[in-house]
Amino acid sequence: MVELIARVPDDHHPWQSVFLAAGPPAFGGWRADGPRFEWRHGSHHLFLDLPDGTPLRFVLTRGHWRNAEVAGDGREHLPRELIARPGLRYEISVAGWGRTGVHYHHDFASRFLTHSRTISVWLPPGYDHDTDRRYPVLYLHDGQNLFDAHTAFAGVPWRCDETTEQAVRNGWCRPVILVGVANTQDRLREYGPRPESDDDLSWAYGSFLTQEVKPFIDTEYRTLPGPENAGVGGASMGGLISLVLCERYPDHFGLCAAMSPSLWWDDERLIRDTAAGDSRLSPCRVWVDVGGKEGHSAAGMAANVGRARRLADLLGCRSRGGVTFTEDPDGHHNEHAWGGRFGDVLRFLFPS
Repeated sequence: MVELIARVPDDHHPWQSVFLAAGPPAFGGWRADGPRFEWRHGSHHLFLDLPDGTPLRFVLTRGHWRNAEVAGDGREHLPRELIARPGLRYEISVAGWGRTGVHYHHDFASRFLTHSRTISVWLPPGYDHDTDRRYPVLYLHDGQNLFDAHTAFAGVPWRCDETTEQAVRNGWCRPVILVGVANTQDRLREYGPRPESDDDLSWAYGSFLTQEVKPFIDTEYRTLPGPENAGVGGASMGGLISLVLCERYPDHFGLCAAMSPSLWWDDERLIRDTAAGDSRLSPCRVWVDVGGKEGHSAAGMAANVGRARRLADLLGCRSRGGVTFTEDPDGHHNEHAWGGRFGDVLRFLFPS
């Protein structure tokens, strides 16, 4: 039996729980809310039944990765390590809490679009310590829905930071930088191409991403800027514009996550163009998915699933490894469903 004793900062109240985040599946596989410590005699205690000689790598959290312990300099705390011994008492002094991993660039303006917006950047574990390493990047539309409940639609975020942190620590995907690009009141005009309409801002939005956002990210952060390491993704209209952007800008984006894409848009133009052989997505690695309960009627649900199947077949999901199609029979058209599939998206686009 191993006893862990956590001594926390003075501003940590006894009623605030402390959790163990550790690698072995028995402890949650790097879940931020793994085994909970008990409050005893002025400190937090956790007893683990570990066989003699078992190695354990872990950090402490307050239940979320953005509330993980930090080192004395405020940077991410690297995993602690111990070797189990009978009767071992391992004392831990927590300097502070607060690894968010998310950096915000508010009021990011554009010369192509009228409205400024927030750009949110999540950095993977190890970013602050391995300063020679560069990382792939996934640009995600509707960025206010990715990380924070207070900005997400209906208060339900995708929890991309928690999902990606766990995936990276478990080795399920490569460490990747996530960039959330918030939408504005012009969302439909920016995400919805209409070639015959003067109301189409999709080209301007593409210029914004390729000429302003991506250069900024590649300058401010340690990225792998080539298209083979840069992806775009989103859901609903965000899924549609992701497919379009990969077609239009193959020198910038070579990875695509189209979750529940709005393929009905503009009389199914994307499907029609792809069927006519006009698609330029063949060099890209493409994820397409759909939920079986997306729609307000049985007919509507069937139509949405049918469109996604048709597009996936046209892109060659049955014949080439660079395209995959996932159908979630119980999936709805909402943030909860998309966040639930995000880990699988990471494994496909950024395999370890």
